[in-house]
Amino acid sequence: MSRLRVIAVSACALWALAGCSTAGPPPVRLDAPALGRHLAPSPDEAAPAWTEPKGDVTLRGALTHVLHNHPGLASDSWELRAREAEVLQAGVRSNPELSVEVENVAGSGPLSGLDGAETTLALSHVFELGGKRAGRREVALRERDLAAWDSEIRRVDALSEAAAAFVQVLAAQERLAVADTLVGVADDVLASVARRVKAGGVSPVEERRARVSLETARVDRDQAAQELRVARARLSAGWGGVAPAFARAVGDLETGLQGELPSIESLESRLTTNPEVARWAAELDRRQAVRDLAGAQGRPDLTIGGGVRHFQDTGDAALLVGIGIPLPLFQQTPGASRAAEHRLERGREERREAEVRVRLALSTAHAELVAARDEAHALQDRIRPEADAMLSESKEAYARGRLRLTDVLDAQRSAFELRGRYVNALARAHVAVIEIERLLGAPLFEPAFQPEDR
Repeated sequence: MSRLRVIAVSACALWALAGCSTAGPPPVRLDAPALGRHLAPSPDEAAPAWTEPKGDVTLRGALTHVLHNHPGLASDSWELRAREAEVLQAGVRSNPELSVEVENVAGSGPLSGLDGAETTLALSHVFELGGKRAGRREVALRERDLAAWDSEIRRVDALSEAAAAFVQVLAAQERLAVADTLVGVADDVLASVARRVKAGGVSPVEERRARVSLETARVDRDQAAQELRVARARLSAGWGGVAPAFARAVGDLETGLQGELPSIESLESRLTTNPEVARWAAELDRRQAVRDLAGAQGRPDLTIGGGVRHFQDTGDAALLVGIGIPLPLFQQTPGASRAAEHRLERGREERREAEVRVRLALSTAHAELVAARDEAHALQDRIRPEADAMLSESKEAYARGRLRLTDVLDAQRSAFELRGRYVNALARAHVAVIEIERLLGAPLFEPAFQPEDR
């Protein structure tokens, strides 16, 4: 019985030194922007069952559907859970080793059989030195944080793509409405020409010319309808849809184009919130942790063991205590340490590259916004009113026989081309704002500059 107590005491001592529990990982803490975060479900909120949206769709509704149902965002949640599990696994301690050894058996003379047997029951454990276990856990934590940043980048990208797709649907709806109006105007012109031909006032050639103009307008309308179908499908794909079932997108492209725009300098000062730049702090922390772990791996570990040896011939027992440590004659991780150091330096250069790339993208988007908004204002305030007046006056002049049909058709084409160009300029301005918000990771204006109130 005393021998068993000795073994039990030895085992408990080793377990106490080794430890037998692992704390769970701390929560992810990202200094991430809140773009669209008010639309996301809370962690305790169950995701609603997926259904294809029907009826009218607003921008807020479209973005909410994307956050709840985007396939890539849903998969990211599982990857984050896997990273949490890897953090837990990296902190697990190794198990002690139990060994049984029997000596002096089945020999000759007095050592025949089991009469002279010596039985040793030992328990040993390897103690990692140099912070190896903590280093592995630190690497796993930094990789988990990086996965969270990558998920944040995909979330912002998904929102931006959905918002841009929504704007394109609005623009396609407007272009189709313009094309429908053009067909109606061309039909009215054809009827007016037909009356004059019947009265003998003009040549039948002009009726053919008017009919060609009408058919061309119908072709343009069919093309506009096809572009709308493509835009609707692109928007629906953002929330995992296959065949869009919503009636129409509701919004006003003219909303939010007034007021003074922020300067490019003020926007550049906000680039620290860009997720693609902000993630590099976590990436450099990870590479630093990898370098530290590579250095720790080269430090020798300590093996401590203890047990009991029983002598069969005398019935006596004795304790055994052993300590083992590798002789560090050769460095074990010279290549790994150098590689980790080089990758850390490369990471610093890659962060600079990301900052330059994002700054250039911001400058391009800001220039596009200024140009598109100025074009939209010029078309709306100065050019379109003149073109519409010219079209109205030319139609009246033609009805009185004071103008040729070709002049009427030119005025008609110019007026409706300018209407389409105006819609395109509005769409470009909104898409530029969406791109700026993606780069900032935050709304550009408060309230946000979007084709509807959020």
